[in-house]
Amino acid sequence: MVVSFQSVAEEAVSRARYDCGNVRDLAALFTPDKLAVLREQVGVCCFLAFHARGDREIAGYVRSGTIADDSGPDILVLFALDEPAPIAVPLGGGSFERWGEAQRSVHPAYRLVRMLFDGAAPPLPGLVVFGDIAADTDAVYLPLGHLADEQEVRTHLRQVFADIAHAHAAARSGRFLDDLGVAWTRRGLAYERTDRRPMREWLIEGFRVVRENYGDIVTTLGLL
Repeated sequence: MVVSFQSVAEEAVSRARYDCGNVRDLAALFTPDKLAVLREQVGVCCFLAFHARGDREIAGYVRSGTIADDSGPDILVLFALDEPAPIAVPLGGGSFERWGEAQRSVHPAYRLVRMLFDGAAPPLPGLVVFGDIAADTDAVYLPLGHLADEQEVRTHLRQVFADIAHAHAAARSGRFLDDLGVAWTRRGLAYERTDRRPMREWLIEGFRVVRENYGDIVTTLGLL
C-alpha cells in the first residue's frame, strides 16, 4: 500500500497542531517550518528513481512490498507512481505501467532527477538521498543500474539503507552526506553529489511534473 507524500506531510503537520486541512497550494504546505516538523518524525528522505519498463528489476522490487521493512522506520523512501494516491492504494502488477509508453527522456522520474543537477544528470535507475528535507540542501545519487534481478536489488538496497541509517545516527552536525559518502567509498560504491537547492522547491516542482502526467509522489504505507 502506498500513499501520496502530500498526505504524509499533511498528517505530520496536523499532529503538530498546524491548521493544515486539505491543502490545495503545495507552497503553503511545504514551508520550512512545516517540513521541519516532518523532519522530526522522519530522519532521512530518499527518492528512488526508475522507469518501470526500462528498470524492471527495481519496479519488481518496489511492487514486492518489502521496501518499508528494508529501509526501516527512520528513512522515508519516495518514488513516482503513475496514478493519484490521496488515500492508500495497493501496488499491483499493473502499477507504473501507465507511463510505460513514455519516452525515457521525458519520463517523470527522469525529470525529477534532472531537476537536482544543473549539468548533465546521471542515468536511471538510482537512489537520491537528501541531506535535509527542511532546508537548502544537496543530495547524493547512487546508481543502481548494475543490479541484475529483483533479489539483487533487495540485497543491495538493504545494505544501502543500513549505511544511510548508521551515517545519519552518527553524523556530526551538517556532515551526514559527507559521512555517508565516506562509508560508500570504503565499500567501493560510486556516487554523485547533486547541486544545492531548497528541498521545498524540488517537492513543489516535482509534484507539478508527476501530476501533469496524472501521477503522484508516494511512499509506502509501512513507513508512516
